[in-house]
Amino acid sequence: MQGIKQDCVELTAQLLPGAERELAAFALAVEELFGGAQARQSIEDWMAELELMDWQKRDVVLVWRQVTVASAIRLAMRVNAPSLKKPTEFLNPVVLATSLCCDKAV
Repeated sequence: MQGIKQDCVELTAQLLPGAERELAAFALAVEELFGGAQARQSIEDWMAELELMDWQKRDVVLVWRQVTVASAIRLAMRVNAPSLKKPTEFLNPVVLATSLCCDKAV
């Protein structure tokens, strides 16, 4: 049991800096473009998307990017939804592109 706990701690220590960099870059970009309120909501979206990811089977860098893309889709829907005729037309190509580049197993 101790070995498993140690492995988890080491894995977390390796993964956390990449996640922090990805989230910080995304949040900064959103704040610059859309303001603090959207940045705060986008951080919450990013964390929610992270919880939904099945990241154990994928390259970690691509998982962070997929979380960011999914969060950016949520942001786009919030700020542009009234101008989109059919939001699903916007989502399908982005989701398809994300799944194609991010479904590679580690």
